[in-house]
Amino acid sequence: MGITEDATITSKGQVTIPKEIRDALGLDAGTEVEFVLEDDGSVRVRPKEPPVDRLRGIRDQLAGHDVDLAAMRRESKRAWGGTEREEEL
Repeated sequence: MGITEDATITSKGQVTIPKEIRDALGLDAGTEVEFVLEDDGSVRVRPKEPPVDRLRGIRDQLAGHDVDLAAMRRESKRAWGGTEREEEL
């Protein structure tokens, strides 16, 4: 079974994540976390994935499909009237 620890919610709605759980998740001060409320009422806490990593994950999923990412990028640029970033994801 996993780790079980108790915590108390402060009057400001804050909870300190117990050290054993922070250590197990590799959470340091300043790490962003996300809370996921499951259908059964349980809550999962996990390190928040940086946006660029999420985009890389989407790109990797699309790589196995017949998708022209360059064409999608050009069309998006045209539709939004924006400028194209030179940085490669």
